[in-house]
Amino acid sequence: MKKYFWPMLDAVFIFIGLLISLEFYFSLRVPEGHVYHLWRTMPLLLVTTLTALAVSGIYRTILAYAGQDILLQSGISTLAGTGITYLVSLIIYLFRDQIGTNFFLMPRPVYFIQWVITFFLVGASRFLIRYRTAGSRRKEDKETKRILIIGAGYAGSTVIRDIQNGRYGNATAVAILDDDPARQHSSISRVPIVGGTDMVAETAERYNISEIIIAIATPNGDITTLLNDCIGTGAHVMIYSGVREGAEARDVNIADLLGRAEQHLDMTEVHAYLTGKTILITGGGGSIGSELCRQILAFTPKKLILYDISENYMYDLFFELKEKYGELVANTLVLEVGSVRDEESLWRVMGKYKPDVVIHAAAHKHVPLMETSSEQAILNNVFGTYKTAKVAIECGVKRFVMISTDKAVNPTNVMGASKRLAEIIITSIPNKKTEFMAVRFGNVLGSHGSVVPIFERQIRAGGPVTLTDPNIIRYFMTIPEAASLVLQAVSIAKGGEVFILDMGEPVRIKDLAEKMIHLYGTGREKIVCTGLRPGEKLYEELLLDKENDQATERDRIYVAKQDHYDWETVEQMLRELEDTLERHGDIRQCLHKLLPTFREPEKTSP
Repeated sequence: MKKYFWPMLDAVFIFIGLLISLEFYFSLRVPEGHVYHLWRTMPLLLVTTLTALAVSGIYRTILAYAGQDILLQSGISTLAGTGITYLVSLIIYLFRDQIGTNFFLMPRPVYFIQWVITFFLVGASRFLIRYRTAGSRRKEDKETKRILIIGAGYAGSTVIRDIQNGRYGNATAVAILDDDPARQHSSISRVPIVGGTDMVAETAERYNISEIIIAIATPNGDITTLLNDCIGTGAHVMIYSGVREGAEARDVNIADLLGRAEQHLDMTEVHAYLTGKTILITGGGGSIGSELCRQILAFTPKKLILYDISENYMYDLFFELKEKYGELVANTLVLEVGSVRDEESLWRVMGKYKPDVVIHAAAHKHVPLMETSSEQAILNNVFGTYKTAKVAIECGVKRFVMISTDKAVNPTNVMGASKRLAEIIITSIPNKKTEFMAVRFGNVLGSHGSVVPIFERQIRAGGPVTLTDPNIIRYFMTIPEAASLVLQAVSIAKGGEVFILDMGEPVRIKDLAEKMIHLYGTGREKIVCTGLRPGEKLYEELLLDKENDQATERDRIYVAKQDHYDWETVEQMLRELEDTLERHGDIRQCLHKLLPTFREPEKTSP
């Protein structure tokens, strides 16, 4: 019986609409002939209108989440029912003599008034149920989320509608902030716009806000200050930037806290250069290597070879990409297990596929581990780079790009020193076939072993959050930015360059930890300083003391000028390192001799 309730109620609405329209038009004095015609017209009006409503799908809609679609369904369906009834009545009236019926047409305004009243009753009844359901949900749970919306544009109004429709659970939008003076002191769906974004803290306290949604569909400029103000209130902060149907607000992620907008580089020339080429990535299963793979596949290379000692990461990446690209992956992507220390394995792979481009991402990168495993850092980062570069030349590779680090600048640890030596090798190695270059990164958000997942894990465990020093600062970039910079270097290199990216201002790690505590914790987790670890320094640099940055044709990409090393000097460095390794000598002493810029920091106490 329940499924017949709404059609029966709509039938009553249709009858009421026609009756009221007649009474209204004739000022409560309806002629007897029109009363008779009402009963003759009613069956047709009922059949056409109810059929149109059923076809529109209105009887299958979940009313608790009804939106503008209900108004559209109600309006079109009732208009169709009234319009068909009028047309049929008009045809019968025009041919009444031939048909032999005493039939006359009601005045046209009666049909229009009837449609307006029926449309109102059908639509209003659905919205009444929706609001009563939403109200009952809020009453059932005393812990209703009180939400502050930042932005009174399209995105803000969309979020408010979704909140009122129940898409955000047991929540209510209580206030809006917007910097446009023309919008202030008005409202959206009964939610008041109470001021500008400079009132975040005041508004959050005044309205007892538990959640803030930044709803700016097309933000102009940096929203870091606004984001920090919102986080400072202690409320749960979310960001809505979706314009597609069904988009929802998301939690703030660490990339939002960079202090600058993520750089989206022009990849037109990259696309033109890489299309149809064979590309090999060492360390292809790692954070940067896997993102490079994702981006390169979009440029339809001839072959893309991933070369990595860890088969697990490559295997997982292969199936991720197969789901996205299908047969393109099966025909293009090749997995090869091997080490950059193994020259024979490198020869086997490069000799087989003859890559046009080699991207050397394989490296030992964890500073504390490499302080205690210095021989492994040298074997992998220095000699692994040398062997990979040597085989690349012999196999006719056209371009070779090595991924370096800001820790190679005035290094204070073995890992940084090993990467600086690797830079020297690839910018000095003599050849006439291969163009060599390096790309320096700061810290990459979300990469394996980065500080962000460590902080997040500690916060979710209830703390404490361990920080080496309250004054430590770092440059940060996202994984897609890092991968894009590598590909830009591949497309514009002429050989011998070390490319760097304008990464904005460095981030104070303590500030990052405090923001993460507000985002993921209760706000009461403690920060404990443990002292700088071996080889760690307070700040990183992107340029050597003697270097000067030189702009390229790419926005925000620069070339670092470097001291020139002749190859005989580099070969002597490699021989001294090899000799030290063979006799298990003091690697640090050897690095100090080879690299005058290598200065280990003084020991500090927690």
